[in-house]
Formats: sequence, C-alpha cells, structure tokens
Amino acid sequence: AEDDTVSYPWLADVENAFAERLRQDRLAHALLLSGPPDLGKVALARAFIAAALCLEHTFPACGTCRSCALDASGAHPDRHIVTFEEHPRTGELRKELVIDQVRRLSASLCLTNSISRRKAALLYPVEAMNKHTSNALLKTLEEPPGDALIILVSDAPSRLSATIRSRCQKLDVRMPDHSKSLDWLHSQNAGLTSGQAELALEAAAGSPLRALRLVEDGGVEACARLNESLDLLLDGRVSVAVVLDALSETDPAGLWSWMSLRAAEETRMRSRAGAAARDASELQQQADRNRRLASTPVRKDLLLRDWLIQWSRLNS
Repeated sequence: AEDDTVSYPWLADVENAFAERLRQDRLAHALLLSGPPDLGKVALARAFIAAALCLEHTFPACGTCRSCALDASGAHPDRHIVTFEEHPRTGELRKELVIDQVRRLSASLCLTNSISRRKAALLYPVEAMNKHTSNALLKTLEEPPGDALIILVSDAPSRLSATIRSRCQKLDVRMPDHSKSLDWLHSQNAGLTSGQAELALEAAAGSPLRALRLVEDGGVEACARLNESLDLLLDGRVSVAVVLDALSETDPAGLWSWMSLRAAEETRMRSRAGAAARDASELQQQADRNRRLASTPVRKDLLLRDWLIQWSRLNS
C-alpha cells in the first residue's frame, strides 16, 4: 500500500499544478490522475482530497482543522473512496468496480455538505470499471454536483472511454529520470550499492517505489538469481530442470515480470546486433500473458517449464 503521508520528488510538478488551481479556485469537477503504476498516484490523490476538503483551502492540507482531523481518521462525511470491495456472498475482494458503487457515490454527492465547502471523491483504479459502471460514472461526470471534486486514478487511461477522458481535467504523473530515481533510492537506503540500486530499478521497470520494496524484501537477490539462471540456461550450462528447481520459491507475479523484462532486453540486444529477435520478443509477450495468469488456478509449473524450454533454444 502507498503511504498517504509521503510526497515524492517526482510528483512535485503535478502537486504544483494542483496547488495553483486550488489557490485560484480553478479546479474542475473531475480530475484524471494517470501514469505508470507504483509512482504514488493514490497517495497523491488522497493528498489532493484532503486539500480540497481542508477548511484553510491550502495544499498541502493544513492538517489541524476539523476537516483534516476527520479526514485523517477516515470518518470525513464529505469524503468518498471507491475502490475494490468484498463480494457480499464470497467475501473475496472483487477485481472490478461495479455499478452499485458508482450509484451509491452519485447519491452521496447529491447530499448537502456536512463540514467542508465541497465534497470530494476518489475512484481507483478506474480502468477496472465494467461497461455498466463506466456508463453510470459518465452520467455523474456529465451532470456533476456543483460543489464536488471527483478524482479518477488510472494506470492505463487508454482503457477508459474517450467520453470519460474528455470530461476530466488531466494531470499526468511521469516516470522519474533514471539518475534521479537512483539518487532517491540511495537517500532511502544509505547502504545500497550502485549495482544493487541499478538492478532494483531494472527489476522494477523503472519505478523507484517498487525498486525500494524489492530492496527491502530481498527481491533484488531473487532477480539476480533469475538473471544468472537464464544466462546459464541460454549458454547450455544447466538444464531446464535445474532452473525450475532454483526458481520454485520465487513469487510468480514478480518472476514473470522479471522474465518479461529480461526477454525485452534480449530482444533489444539481438536487434542491435542485427540478429533475429522475433523469438525473444514472443517470449516477452508470453511472459506478460503468464503474469496475468499468476492469480488463476492454471498450472504455473507447466507454464514456467514451457517458457524456459523456449528460452533455452534461443541460441539454437
């Protein structure tokens, strides 16, 4: 989970843009906060919500007024959060936002304010809406209550309908510069070597927050073992069975993400060298598909064995 109390240096431009709009009272009814995953967008949106509700009308929120105290407690009557919720029958967390959630939100936004000058709502991840939920949200965005701020957070805004995107003021969070990400990682962990920081960022696809989590939970070492195993397998120095055994305890979702990155790097290397890169590119796509299957009942050991066999044949 993202830390709602922390501001990250790569968010400064977006924070400044929001603060200026708040100061000039030029906030749109709806904001679309989008960008790559694991950059702190939800934490940023929560900070925007707190500021929009703050009785001092400042960003960051003052933190001391009655509104801020209620927001910190999670009991603010003018604040509404819509995200994945438990299924009423199974008790399992849903994997999509459903229409009833948006209907309840719309009804709440039409009520009279309790404390703040406006009501504020956060929906994430909005790309997880189904068609019916999307249509219900569009109706709310087309006729928004005059005193409401609705913030949509998305990792994949292209999956939203064009009409929803057109109803929102856009704020884009961008992946930080590589050198700045390295500097930030070192500032968070003084004992981190340059090699470890580089590997962590590579394994995290450039996300400094994800890279820091990898450093803290031993994921960097796991990624290094994977790369070493794939090198040995590609050179024919170990068997698929040996690599399968070495990777048996690795988290499947992280494993497939790293294998996708490694296949992408192999594709780039072969293309630069003028060699055939199609097979490596197909392995990247297969790794991405398998990552999406990581939470399903499909036999992960068979998927991994098949991928490793194909990887071992790249130099054939």
